[in-house]
Amino acid sequence: MDNDRIQRFSIGERVTHWVHTLSFFVLLLTGLVVFSPKFHFITALTGGVEGAQIIHRGAGIVFGFVSLLIFFIGDRTSFIRWLKEITFFQKSDIKFLQGFAQEFMGGHPELPEQGRFNAGQKINSLMVLVVGTILTITGFMMWFAEAIPLEVIRWAYPLHDLAALGMTAVIIAHMYLGLLHPGSKESIHGMIYGTITRTFAKTHHALWYREVTQETTKENGQ
Repeated sequence: MDNDRIQRFSIGERVTHWVHTLSFFVLLLTGLVVFSPKFHFITALTGGVEGAQIIHRGAGIVFGFVSLLIFFIGDRTSFIRWLKEITFFQKSDIKFLQGFAQEFMGGHPELPEQGRFNAGQKINSLMVLVVGTILTITGFMMWFAEAIPLEVIRWAYPLHDLAALGMTAVIIAHMYLGLLHPGSKESIHGMIYGTITRTFAKTHHALWYREVTQETTKENGQ
């Protein structure tokens, strides 16, 4: 590894992230076709409305289950570590969120040191986890609507639409921070190649950086 860089994400984490992201965009496009005739121009890519429905269901399986299979079969340790990290909040996370709006808009507020994921990233991950679960459950309920009681399936449709809207908003904010925000562009390198610069780690994830470097020092017997 380049001495100027440090490993942040494993291969399993990166593959899961991109499979999850790409499958959601397929779901979004095909879902719009099913949602309203105004989006039927997209059928040029799907081979008609029926084709969009078939692709939508296939992408739903990928979105709901393949990502989890990659984690559990290929990189269970990273999955467990990720869950622990995004569900652990402390006072510094609250202070971070208080200044996050200014940071989001490109400002430079004084923010407390953060771990491998800052408070905003933790909330983003939790929202993806919760909203994604709602999307998956309601989606399969709608797929097998004949087997679901009518009074239950009536709630599945609007809940599915609201969850899709919420997930889209989360993804847009996530893309802005990863691709356009001037202070976070190194993050996209980490999610593609797995590494970030040590300077970025020190300034954005200082608690995690010290933890990792201390572990490395101990392993080297220093």
